[in-house]
Amino acid sequence: MTDPEMMSIGVFAELVGLTASALRFYDDAGLLRPEQVDPSTGYRFYSRSQVPRACRLRQLREIGMPLPAIGEFFAADADEAARLLDDHVTGITMEAERLRRAAETLAASLRAESRRVICTVPGPVLAGAVDQVSASTGHDPDIPVLNGVHMETGSGCVRLTATDRYRLATRTLVPTDPTCPSWAGTLAGDDLRVATSRLRRSPSVTVERTSGRSPSVPPATTHSTAVCFPSRTPTTDSCWTRSPRRHSGSPSANAGW
Repeated sequence: MTDPEMMSIGVFAELVGLTASALRFYDDAGLLRPEQVDPSTGYRFYSRSQVPRACRLRQLREIGMPLPAIGEFFAADADEAARLLDDHVTGITMEAERLRRAAETLAASLRAESRRVICTVPGPVLAGAVDQVSASTGHDPDIPVLNGVHMETGSGCVRLTATDRYRLATRTLVPTDPTCPSWAGTLAGDDLRVATSRLRRSPSVTVERTSGRSPSVPPATTHSTAVCFPSRTPTTDSCWTRSPRRHSGSPSANAGW
């Protein structure tokens, strides 16, 4: 006959924060045996004295301790149990660091795949071309693209063009690598004008296209690098050049270099 002080598996599970299926699993694993088992029905019953062990078992599983280590934990004295906990936390920390490094490597590869090098040109030459064509940009709030500088690459040349609908200026540059891919996009005119002094001091400037991403800064090198970001107008890709210098913030913040 079952002791009336015994708790059914459902009542005990609710009391200790485990599920009935988990209690059956821990019974099979030998970590938490029921106090009594009805021989005719197979129903498991637990006593109140088993609550501390069940709660500790739940806590150990919450920190990811494997079942064999939990068995050692319950069989150990206090000092050995504390050592087992320390070893487990050390292992978790090392695994988390390994995963962080792996995630960083994967994220870096994804960023590299999303960037497309458009062209590389001498910085002073690009700055001079920007000075020449940007004088023909316009500031019409209804047609913001008129404030941009259109860039086209391909066939061994880089062409910058700007117009305010009344004037048209164009400048053709020879890229460092004549095999640059064919591409066309609009660069932010105001930002280009702000950056001309920095471009002029840069021996080489690489223009990259990053589709659908926020501004990203490639690792700094001895040459200047490029920051590319989604278009400010619905119909164009926008690409922005700069020399190596870390920054943070939104595209609008980049105008303050």
